[in-house]
Amino acid sequence: MTKEGVAEKLSSEKNVRAVPSPHSLSALLSKNPQIIPVGSEMVENAVGTKAKHLVYDIDRSLIQHRDEIVYTRSLTVMTPKQRRVAEQCECGKIRVFPPETKMCLHCIRKG
Repeated sequence: MTKEGVAEKLSSEKNVRAVPSPHSLSALLSKNPQIIPVGSEMVENAVGTKAKHLVYDIDRSLIQHRDEIVYTRSLTVMTPKQRRVAEQCECGKIRVFPPETKMCLHCIRKG
């Protein structure tokens, strides 16, 4: 999904107060460890010029089930409850660990 697709999806949701600008969305998507660029697509701008926009997707090698999203969230987007149980992994990331493990999901899947 491109940043325009994400903006369209957000605008259709009733619980989103304001849709971020395309530049803000691009910055958020590129910095998110749960999202990876998977290609590009040619998009025509309002003035008629064509530009390549990245297409983003969930990192499916990392997140294989919807319940695993909690284990990949960064500290800045965690809920207060998640922050209380989050620990620092040996890789340095502060994450909620999967049950009965002492490593973050990134280390489990990459190791």
